Amino acid sequence: MSHGIGAKLGAATEAAEQGGNTEMSDDAIVGEGAYGAIDRVLRFFEFIALLVAAAFLLAAMLLISADALFRYLFNNPLVFQLTVTEDYLLVGIVMMALAWGFRTGGYIRISGLANMLPPVPRNLLLRAGVLASAGYAAVLCWQSWGHFWDAFVTSEVKYGVIDYPIWLSHVWVPTGLGLLALRLLLTAVGPVQNLSVEHDPSEEI
Repeated sequence: MSHGIGAKLGAATEAAEQGGNTEMSDDAIVGEGAYGAIDRVLRFFEFIALLVAAAFLLAAMLLISADALFRYLFNNPLVFQLTVTEDYLLVGIVMMALAWGFRTGGYIRISGLANMLPPVPRNLLLRAGVLASAGYAAVLCWQSWGHFWDAFVTSEVKYGVIDYPIWLSHVWVPTGLGLLALRLLLTAVGPVQNLSVEHDPSEEI
């Protein structure tokens, strides 16, 4: 398996040097120099965020299963399950895995037009699209940070069986979007083969 991946990465590098297809890479390439150093640091934080998302996913599965058992076996459901799952765990699951998902190719791209272009304009078009996406994610990060900070400093809560702190739900949005914006920006200025990644994420876990 590792030999096959190495062969594909070598082919992608050779193709990039010759202006060839940018869709041969199995995973994002770690560059050299300052780019490589920044990329490795960002990968570390992406992996930590992924672990948080995975922990939230496991917690959601256990909580929903426990709620079903208590509901149907003891007629005593966990009244906090829906709020905790929907407003906290699912938010973290989605947002904290965004950057890692993008880097490993877990996204949909409509590339029919780009694939019809010669290599140079195709790569410029892809870079422009990724850069625009980075700007959009950065704006969303900034806006969501404002909502999080307001909820935090005012100790805003959602009333229910218990008082749920709103900031604990909001904090995952700017965190995930911030990581995604940084990954998109780094991709826009990085090696050409990183512009279109096809990868099986299970190889990295």
